[in-house]
Amino acid sequence: MNPPKLLLTALLIFASFYLRANKIDKAFAALKIYNYFEAKRLFGKSVKKQPAPSGFGLSVIFYRSDNPFSNIDSAYKYILISINGLKALDVKKAAALKKYNVSAKSQDSLLSLIHEKAFQHYNSGGTISSLNRFIEKYHTAPQCFDAVELRNAMAFETAKKSGTHQDYQAFIDTYPHAKEVSQAKELYSAALFKASTRNNTIEEFEKFLREHPNSPFIDQAENSIYALATSQGTIKEFNDFIRKYPSNHNLETAWKNLYAAYTVDYSTGTLKRFKDEYPDYPFPEALSEEIMLSLKMLFPVREDGKWGFIDSLGNAAIPCIFEWVDDYSEGLAECGQNGKSGFINKAGKLVIPFIYEEVEAFNRGLSIVKQNDKYGIINKSGKLIVPFEYDEISLFSEELAVVEKNDKYGYVNQSGELVIPLNYTKAADFKEGFAAVEFGGQTGYINKTGKLIIPCRYDWADNFKNGLAKVRILKHFGIINRNGENVIACDYDLLGDISENSIMLVKDGKYGFADINGTVIIPLEYDFSETSLVSFSFRNGYAVAEKAKKQGLIDRSGKYVTAKDFDRIVPFSDGLAAVMKKDKWGYLDKKMKLVIPHTYQKAADFHDCVAAVVKNDLYGFINRNGKVVVDFSFEEAGEFNEGLCRVMLEGYFGIIDLAGQFVIPCEMDEITPYGKTVFKLEKNSKYAYFNKVNRTFIWKESGF
Repeated sequence: MNPPKLLLTALLIFASFYLRANKIDKAFAALKIYNYFEAKRLFGKSVKKQPAPSGFGLSVIFYRSDNPFSNIDSAYKYILISINGLKALDVKKAAALKKYNVSAKSQDSLLSLIHEKAFQHYNSGGTISSLNRFIEKYHTAPQCFDAVELRNAMAFETAKKSGTHQDYQAFIDTYPHAKEVSQAKELYSAALFKASTRNNTIEEFEKFLREHPNSPFIDQAENSIYALATSQGTIKEFNDFIRKYPSNHNLETAWKNLYAAYTVDYSTGTLKRFKDEYPDYPFPEALSEEIMLSLKMLFPVREDGKWGFIDSLGNAAIPCIFEWVDDYSEGLAECGQNGKSGFINKAGKLVIPFIYEEVEAFNRGLSIVKQNDKYGIINKSGKLIVPFEYDEISLFSEELAVVEKNDKYGYVNQSGELVIPLNYTKAADFKEGFAAVEFGGQTGYINKTGKLIIPCRYDWADNFKNGLAKVRILKHFGIINRNGENVIACDYDLLGDISENSIMLVKDGKYGFADINGTVIIPLEYDFSETSLVSFSFRNGYAVAEKAKKQGLIDRSGKYVTAKDFDRIVPFSDGLAAVMKKDKWGYLDKKMKLVIPHTYQKAADFHDCVAAVVKNDLYGFINRNGKVVVDFSFEEAGEFNEGLCRVMLEGYFGIIDLAGQFVIPCEMDEITPYGKTVFKLEKNSKYAYFNKVNRTFIWKESGF
């Protein structure tokens, strides 16, 4: 006998058999000996007249599981009949029922057992509907609280499994007091946002904002509109966004990105044009400061092993606190701290933190950076444009950048997406819409969608320029057009560079010229010599022609315009052509008159009306009349530019003027132009800056 039976047995202590046996007596007697059929029959006949004892007995029968009448709902029905019946009796009659152990206490005990068993029964169904039936039927049961929580949790899981905003809303409406309602509302908002914007279009996001102004996804919708509207990062996109969405919370970001895109070169002229074109720019003071800073030229300097910057007057502009610095490019300069690189602006403010192992100077608003031995690309805001996934990366060319990973090459766009897969063993930058790529050891061309336009059939291929590209098959060169058609068949040992709409052709030791349509305009009848290759292209309408080791100049018709008996000749520069006979150089004018005799060991082109020439193994300078304007004193000499020239004497560099006077003595290990007006000088690993206009030092490092 199970515990409930024991308990109920204890409840059913019957009156002494000496009492008069009536139907109720007989019914309880039958129940005592488990004669459920008889007990049920007798209780059933008495329940209307004596509901308290009969209802109790019937409830016991229906509660028990050891008879065919077991039914928990019926047990519950009859215990309620019994309870209500007992309440209707007077005290005396109610006391008389104690002989059957029918009392408020026994009724409560039986009701508790029924509640527990009913909860187990309906919960075992494992469905929302079964729990709802329990809650509806047994709404006063203490288990109702558990049933409600279980039902709500089950309904919430069902809604989550579906994941639609309609099902979340139905849950919220059906169970408004459930503890999951708060989470359901969040999931409803997310599901509604997802469903409303499934196609990820600007129109969908705009409609969502109109129809759901209180959604927690308002910011995300606005972010999506901004991202889609400015996906290419162009000036027009940012400007259009600003005008169309003035209440979007990305407005300030759009303005700043518009400014960055417009002023990518950071020139003063560009900044001023931006100010004029966008008078409603919301940061006018910052813009005015940027214009002032752009006018400043800053020079890297070193003090006590640390680096900073000075201005063009030699005043400290940015303190020497960095481990290294580099020149400014587009308004930002690399600097280093603790072995890491970042960027500062001209005000000395750190705009990109010290987090990179390597960086390159900004070019068109982008910098290649390295982190954890992988390369990516950032913009001037420090935003990562191309992720750190690649072993090698190039700057963008025609909106695409070459990337390399595990010796395979592909292309990313300016959103950092790999739009052309890593399929190639070599890849070049895009030029004129085409890029040369290598696959299977051969090279061809793809377009910007990655489609192979010209098959990989070449051993080598150059970039397109003006619609033409040089290619090579089996050590022979030719030229193709954008359709892959031969303009010049791959029949030549060498091709020169296209110059003045013509190109030199070399075959079997002979050279001539073709036009850009591939038509041979000057037959291949001249002797090719690699030592003179620099002269073998048209310049200022003339080209060098060589036969039997003698040279002259020809025009585009192939007609000689000079004598043919020079050992060497260089096309005209500033109206004079350098010519050599018997190892001595002089100069011809365009009337083919030798205006400067064959006197020199070497002769360069004229620049600034003077030319560098060599005599007795030393460089000097002559003017167009052949007069020596700078004596023969130097081991090396460059070209005059704005009246100044770099020269070398006894292994050291200096600067002279057109009078041959030293502007900077030949004491420097290196001299490099720095901007238009300054020379950077190096001596004994120390640095200085020299203003070539007023010919004074701007700054010298201690010990220079």
